[in-house]
Formats: sequence, C-alpha cells, structure tokens
Amino acid sequence: MLGYHMIQTSLVKLVPAHHFYQQLLKAVDFRFVRPLFEPFYSTMGRPSLDPIVFIKLQLVAHLENITSDRKLLELANLHLGIRAFLGYALEQPLPWHSTLSRTRQRVPISVFEACFTHIIGLCIHKGLVSGHTQVIDSAYIKANASMSRLKRKPAIWSSETTSSLSKPNAPRLTASVDRLQHIHRFHKNIKKAAPNKTGQLFSNLTHYSPTDPDARIAFKTGKPRQLAYMTSVSVDAAQHVITHIQAGSADRRDSRNLLPIIDTTQERLREFGVAICNVVADAGYSSGENYEQLEIRGLTGFVSPHGKYKDERPGFHYDVKSDSYTCSQGKRLAFDKLLVDKQGNPKKRYLAKASDCKDCDLCEPCKGKKASEKRLHHTYYKAQYERMVERLSSRFGKRMMRIRSATVEPVLGSLINYYGLRQINTRSREAAAKVMYVAAMAYNLKKYLRFTSVEQSGMVIALPVPDQFYYILIYFCNSHPSYRTGLGNVQTNCGLEFAHFPDPFYNSYGCCTT
Repeated sequence: MLGYHMIQTSLVKLVPAHHFYQQLLKAVDFRFVRPLFEPFYSTMGRPSLDPIVFIKLQLVAHLENITSDRKLLELANLHLGIRAFLGYALEQPLPWHSTLSRTRQRVPISVFEACFTHIIGLCIHKGLVSGHTQVIDSAYIKANASMSRLKRKPAIWSSETTSSLSKPNAPRLTASVDRLQHIHRFHKNIKKAAPNKTGQLFSNLTHYSPTDPDARIAFKTGKPRQLAYMTSVSVDAAQHVITHIQAGSADRRDSRNLLPIIDTTQERLREFGVAICNVVADAGYSSGENYEQLEIRGLTGFVSPHGKYKDERPGFHYDVKSDSYTCSQGKRLAFDKLLVDKQGNPKKRYLAKASDCKDCDLCEPCKGKKASEKRLHHTYYKAQYERMVERLSSRFGKRMMRIRSATVEPVLGSLINYYGLRQINTRSREAAAKVMYVAAMAYNLKKYLRFTSVEQSGMVIALPVPDQFYYILIYFCNSHPSYRTGLGNVQTNCGLEFAHFPDPFYNSYGCCTT
C-alpha cells in the first residue's frame, strides 16, 4: 500500500563531497564576511539576515547565471547542494527575496569591494596572480531601463521640476549651442533620407532616463542603441584572474578610465606585495596623456594608437633636435605655438615663411588657396606616440597584443554570458558596481577551485632531453647574433655542458669560442 513514510536523513548524506558547492565550502572560510558587515548591523531588534548567507546567495546567483532574486530563491529551495552550502536544513525556510534586495541596497559599496579584495588575496596566496602584466578592456551591460521612457532634458533656465517629491529634479541641458545645432542638422538629414520612418535618434546630450538617471545611451556600430552601464575590468595575464572591476558611464571614453583603473589595481595588489610592470589595452584607451602618465608611473604600456594618429607627413621630414619640419623643397617649418583643439587635446603648430612659400612651385597644392604659408600640426605627445609605435612593432609587442585578445575578451564574454552580467536589474551606478563586484568574485572563486599548482600536482617525471634539442639550440645561437656571446650564457640559462653537443657540430660551428 502506497503512503507517506518518515525517513530520517540529512543534507550531509544527500549531497556528495565532490559537489562544487561542497568543495567551495571547504576551500574558502567565509567567516571573513562578518567583520566587514558588523558596523552596519544593529545589535537590537529582530535578528537580521546572516551576512555570510547573504554573500553566499549572491555568489550562487552569479555562479548559476541568475539575475532575479525571486528565481534565485526558487532554485535554492529545490537545490540540496545550495541548501547545504548556505547551512540551511531541509525544514528551514529560506529568506524572502525582498530581504536580499534591501540588504544589497543598505550595505555600502566599500563592503563589496573589501570582499572582492579578500578573494583576490586568496588567489594571490595560491599562486594564480603574478601581477606582472595587466590586461584592460570594457563592455556595455544593459541597464534596467527602457529607451521608450526617455525624456528630453529641460533647459538650464527652465523652472520645470519632476512632479514626484521623492525623486530629484531632472538633469539640465548643458550641451553647447554649436553641439545642439549639429544634432538638429543630423536629425533633419535622417528624416530627409527616410521620411516614412518614425524612429528618433536619442542622444545623452538631450535626453535622460527618469527610471535610472545614471544609465546612459550606449551606441555600437551595427547594433541598436540601449541604456547601459560600462563595466571595465583589469585581468592578470597569468591565470586570467580579475584584479579590478568597476561600473562607469556608458557615454564616457575608455581613455579616461585607464589611469583610475591602473591606480586602483596597483593599490590593491600592493597590499599583497605584488607589483605591476606591463599594461596592455586596445586602441580605445589610447591618448598621449595616458602614454606619458604610464611612463611617469614606471609602467610599460602596450596600447595601440587610434586611427587618427599620423606618425609621418608625406613630403615633410621632422627633426627632433631642432623641433622643426623640412619640406621636399628644403624649406624649414619652425615651431610656432601650442594650441588646444575643441576636444581639449594639446597640439603643436609649425609654420613656414610666407616668402618661402610664395616662390615655391608647389605653393597652391601644398598650402591651399587661402593660406599665406604652409602649416603643420602634430600632437604634443609625439615622442610618447613614437615610442609606443616602436614598442608595439617589436616581436614582444606583437606577442603582448595576442595575449590581450586571448586574455580579457574571454573573461568579459564569460561574465556577460555565464555569470549574470547580461543585464543589471538594480538601478543607480553604485548598485550596478555591487553586482559587478559579486560577479567578479564568483568568477575568481571558480578559478581558485580549478587551479592546481606545481607543488600540489603530485609527482613529476623528468624525461630525457632529445638529441634534436641540441641541434636546434646551436642553430638558434648562430642565426641570432645578439644571443651569440659564447655558450657561457647558454650553459648558465639552460644548464647544458659543452660535452653534450655532438663533435661535428661542436667543431664546425665553433660554439666554444667567445
């Protein structure tokens, strides 16, 4: 006869020891969370949610690629492994989803950052982080706001305010008159080209989101515009551990975020005695000021110049000592003065003499019809640009750029597709930063569990070196003159003896000579 029968069991018996959450529970001591949350918990009233349970639930959400607190608790109620990870028995009720939301809102961002730093410390102590090379990149994360709810910004002199007293006033229109005229002309051209389409081109200069004022309109070629946040990450090249992550405005250039990311990453790694040597990023982080500041900080940068930079002027030769140009006719263009363009970038202007250009056969096609003399401009940071171009064209520079594409791009793709960062369900940039910190913690913890150092890998078997190795080594020494300084260096670096080489090759190549 079928019926219900009482069975006495426990989660320890039901969840196997090799389960992921059981391994995570054994590898990481989550008691470090309590001192960080203690200043923000009251000692009076009803007991609050245990901070360890809160952090564990946030980690589970990103490890399971869940962006909703309701779905997270639904899964935790059914998943025995998650219950055992949280420390809840079968009969104990889990906290409400609203408790998670309120706790996330009330705990400051510094606590999440401290938890993230602690996880990085665990990775450093286990040997996952070398700190030598940091790779930086960014991506757009969709915000919890709709483009259809955008509103136009009121003018500075307008007295319009929002009707709700609980919300702040709308951001004012601060764009210049020239910029607004350019936007209006762009709108007219769109309507003229496609009069039947009802779409509208929105800009951060003229519109804002009342739902989430911190979200910005993001634009990428070939993709529709959306309200988003910018997530910037710094990844260690050794084992692809995230050493820094931050939430920024989607309308801010990557080049303005490079130095703050480097400074924060350096300060965090310095606490554990780790130093940074190389910084690798794509052309979006390129600027002369960044190149100069990297050199001042003693860092070697590998950041590709953007497409607008011109290292050469056809028909003109630049002399570094005299800081002047010489045209194809032998006339000199001396430095005139330092200018600042509309974007705020400093430039140096060089002028030729009007008398030299007047008698030149190439006068009009060279200087134009209206100008009285030839003028040339180049960036104030030309020397820094040239050093960067030379560094990137070297063999080591090309290798570093290959490391960039193989390091940071898979990390960002994993965060977006598998660690719950495809959309930010919270509102405000501070709340988005908290979500990003927890996602980076979940990613690093999975790296932490999967990593096995050489000391922990067990017995290592040493195989004999094949004879072909010596032939290749001799060929390498003779084909690269910079390395042919006698086999004293080869012997020191590789641990080889001269007697190991076959006699015919030893005598014919003269490897014993210095």
